[in-house]
Formats: sequence, structure tokens, C-alpha cells
Amino acid sequence: MKILLAVVFLFLLGVDMVFFENIADQIIYLYYSGKITLLLFYLVVSFLGFLSISMIFFISNKIIYIFFLLFLVVTYAIDAVYKNINSVGFSLNDLTVALAEVDAFAIDALKTYATALEKTALLVVMLFIFAYIIRKIVHKHHFYVSLKLFIPLFLVASLLSYFIFFRTLGATQSRPTSLKVSTIISYYATNSLYYGEHQTLKKELATTSKYKNIILIVDESIGGKYLSINGYDKETTPYLKSIKKQYINLGLASSSANCSASSNILLMSGIQPTQLPDTANNILKQPNIFQYAKKAGYTTHYISGQSINDRLQNYMSPFDLKFIDDFSQPKEKYRHKTMPEEDVVVATKKALQQSQKNFIYIVKHGAHFQWENSYPKKNKIFLPTLGSEDALTLDKKEEAINSYLNAIRYNVDLFFQKFLQEVAFFERDDTLIIYTSDHGQSILEEGRVATHCDSTNPPLSQGIVPLLLFTPKNDTLMNSFEFKQNIYSHYEIMPTIKKLMGYEVEAKTFFDVKENNYTQEFVSGDIFGRASLEFNDINLK
Repeated sequence: MKILLAVVFLFLLGVDMVFFENIADQIIYLYYSGKITLLLFYLVVSFLGFLSISMIFFISNKIIYIFFLLFLVVTYAIDAVYKNINSVGFSLNDLTVALAEVDAFAIDALKTYATALEKTALLVVMLFIFAYIIRKIVHKHHFYVSLKLFIPLFLVASLLSYFIFFRTLGATQSRPTSLKVSTIISYYATNSLYYGEHQTLKKELATTSKYKNIILIVDESIGGKYLSINGYDKETTPYLKSIKKQYINLGLASSSANCSASSNILLMSGIQPTQLPDTANNILKQPNIFQYAKKAGYTTHYISGQSINDRLQNYMSPFDLKFIDDFSQPKEKYRHKTMPEEDVVVATKKALQQSQKNFIYIVKHGAHFQWENSYPKKNKIFLPTLGSEDALTLDKKEEAINSYLNAIRYNVDLFFQKFLQEVAFFERDDTLIIYTSDHGQSILEEGRVATHCDSTNPPLSQGIVPLLLFTPKNDTLMNSFEFKQNIYSHYEIMPTIKKLMGYEVEAKTFFDVKENNYTQEFVSGDIFGRASLEFNDINLK
């Protein structure tokens, strides 16, 4: 029995090393970092972890054996899918994104990452075949282990794995993969975020507001470098190019984060990089942009083209709705109508028909994958493209980029052609539109198929977004200021809006002169400090 247990132990160890993280690399890293105590703890926890899951195959009770076998296979499958997508594997950030978007983009994700699922299926089959062979031998020779030995060992290994994750914020994760995945899920479940009322806004207005209507449009997955108005060699934004005197192009900006939920909630809260990671959950507690707008006399509108019905997203809660006068989302999932994002256009037009001051926060559907399904086939300009059901694969990079460019031309360029016309923007002298995207997009870069939300060493393109200011024709405030290009950040958007509403602000705005040592950066990982957070300088200077 000891020999068979050793065989299972070495097999599972080999699976981890071949399909997931090279344990030797982690050992070497901890050793040369001088973290000897952590290294010894890592080795002990990993040994106990592999030993405990090796015993699964020797459980005599059939029902308990099947339960733990499925636990082993499912956890390995989860990590393998993410490893094939982002080259790193499953993380707390991935769990957060999956839970937030499962009902909105699950089918799109399955289609886009079908190749990763296929590769994972091979591992699953291999595990089941191995389990079948080992189980046959166990039955034949009655090599069973007592549950009194297995359960305590498994619980101890799980608790120690949780402890090492907790102490290092996920930077060091013990093996095997099964305990890594279950630890992440347990850690997420036991470290919930703040859920409650926002603090009362005590800040007073210093001056009068500069615009009757302020509209912030946050697009989805629009990489700034792919807009031809920013120098891209294919004409993705011909309409915007034709009206270039009607807006101020601030060029390539850095997003606040490379993931939609994090980026949007950072925009709404106005939290600055120096306040991250936000372990106190101030992002969810402090007054948000809607509270500032209401106190400044604006009617507040939240218009989304992503979520449906009353489903909240981007860390928003019912407590946010107290400060939103008009909450508008479509009744059904995004589909092409008579114009790009018709629901957004119609809701905005309706909001602007009212006589009062308006602050409008728009979340567009944008160019979210699958790109081929985000624009009508009659708008297929750039060829060749992916098929509507094709997965992202490294051998189809040209097709993937063309599909994405078509999505941009339709959902950005044609959108603005329709949107500006429908809301009668050119006839107004009282409206400012700030346009950006929640994050950028990496298309099959660095051997990865993930397009955004990579928590570890993300491609910098995931944090590069467009930034445009649509201003009234006779706007003396904006037109008198000498803006530059490629030096701005999401973190300046809310301070700028608050300043335009009439508040004094301490954080940097678009109007502040940049010092030589300024950085354009975006964060990746968990903004609330439950796991590691990385700051990524996009170096556009």
C-alpha cells in the first residue's frame, strides 16, 4: 500500500508541475528571497496537501470517495482552464470576475475560450483514467485508509493552506492545485466586502457649476491604441476623424484598473492610487460621484447597456441607488437594433430633454467579446475575421484583430455618429461629454488568450484607453486650456468632474500641470487588498 500511495503522490505532484506551477521555481524564489521560514512552511503545507489528496483514492466508502474525486477533478479543471487562458492560473481576482459576470457573459466566455476548455478536457480524462486504474488496484488488494486518518489530515492541510494564503495575500499559494482552488474559494467566502450605507457628503460647493449637463461615458474593452484618431494604421474611427474640431483628444490614457468592475467603481469613488489597496473598503463607504452630483444640484442618471433589468454590477449595491434619480438598463441582453446601443442612446436623449441640470454616467456594452457578435455583419469592414462561434487561438491573431477593429468601428465610431446626432449635442452650448473605456484590450499578446483582467504581470495594453472631451462650440473653459496628449489617467476623471461641478479638490485634475516624475499607471489584482495588487506603469511619456 505504501508503494501505491507513493505512486499516487508522485503522479499528482507531476501533474501539478507539468500542467500548473513549477514547484521548484517557487522553492528557489523563496530561498533566494531569504524567506527561509516561509519556504519551510510552504514545503510542509505542500507535502501534507499532496499526501491528503493522494489518500482520496484509498477511501473505502464509495459515496465519500466519489465526492472527493469530483472535488479533485473539478478543482484541477478550474485551475487548468485559467492557466490556459492567462498563463498564470486561477486567482481570487478571477473568482471575483466570474461571480460578477457569470449571468451576463458566461456564454460569450465559453465560446471565446473554447480552446482552453478543450485542452482542460484532456487533463480531466487523464485524471479519470488514472483514478479508474488506481481504484481497481485498491479494491483488489483492499488498500483502504480510515476516514479517521484522512479527514483530519485533509482539514489540517486545508487550514494551513488558508493560513499561508492569508499571510501572504495569495502571493504564496501552497500546492496541490486542489487545495489552492478550495483555499481561494474559502478565502473569498470568509472575507466579504463592506455592504451598507455610504457616508454623508459634508463637502460644500466652492463655486457654481461650469456645465448644465455632464456626461461620463465609460465604454467596454476599448483599447486606446486601436483608434485611428490615435494613430492606428487602419481607419477604425473615420467619423470621429471628420469632426475632430468638435472634441479634444487627450490621446492614450491609463485606466484605473484592467478589469471592468474595479475600474468602474474606482471611477465612481474617486479613490487615488496612493489609497490602494483599499483594505478598509473606503471605495464602498465614502461619498460617490452621484452624491457629489446631487449636492451640486444635478439630477443623476445611471444608464447601462451591459446589465439587464435591475441587476447591479461593478460592485454597486442598492445603497448606491439612493443617490441615482434615474436608473436605466435594457430589458434583454444586448443585440443589434436600428443603431449601436440604441437603449443607451434613447435613455440619454430622454434624460437631456428635461430642463434641470443632469449628471449622466453611461456604461456601454462596447466591444466585449465575442467581437464577431458585437456588430452586424453588414458592418464587416476589415477582413479576414473570426467566425461568430470561433474561439480565440494564437494561430488566428490577424482574424481576431480584424474582428475587434470591426467591433470598434461600429460600437465607437458609428455609435458617436448616431449618439451625438440623437442627443442634439452640436446644438447645445451647455453639455460636456467625457469619453473613455473601462480598460484596454490585449489580443493574443505574450502567448495569452486572456483579453483583460490578468492579475499578474498583465500586458500593458490592458490598461491603455482612449480619452476624449466633447465640448460645446463656444466652450471658453476647455478651449482656452492647452491640453497635451498621452499624459492623463482615469484617476483624474472624478476630481475633474467634481471641480467642474463647483467643488474644491485636492487630487490632480486634467487642468493641473504634470510634474516630470508623474506616472500613468493602472492596477491589476484585488483593489480591496484581499489578495496581491500590482501597479503597472504604461510608460506613454
